[in-house]
Amino acid sequence: MGVSNFTPAHLEVIIEATGVGPDVDQIQLSPYWTQQEARAYHLGHAIVTESYSPIGRGLELLGEPAVVAVAEAHGVTPAQAVLRWHTQQGLVAIPKSASPQRLVENLDVFSFDLTPEELAALDALNGTGPEAADPDKFGH
Repeated sequence: MGVSNFTPAHLEVIIEATGVGPDVDQIQLSPYWTQQEARAYHLGHAIVTESYSPIGRGLELLGEPAVVAVAEAHGVTPAQAVLRWHTQQGLVAIPKSASPQRLVENLDVFSFDLTPEELAALDALNGTGPEAADPDKFGH
């Protein structure tokens, strides 16, 4: 079973009512919204974290100096740097693109690793971007 936009509190209700937790929770997650509390809950309950809007909405995230610096250090696009941030942390990222070239680039994120300092630089963007969607106000 999979769910979308469930917070740890929402997940607790399901688990308490059924004795079973979902296999996956798809949540809005990017360096702008790192969702540390949800990710920790998922890890503790064997729930896969799936990121939607993994490269943000619009181009704000891809233009962030920290993202651009990481991309340049590895000779990749800013989107590839952000997608590597996801995959390197065990997150499942679902990027959206209609461009065949971008689809190919989005899959080519396993030929490099981010350093702990680069991961931390992207983590530091948490809370600095556009407001995230509030799961308590939609989707349930």
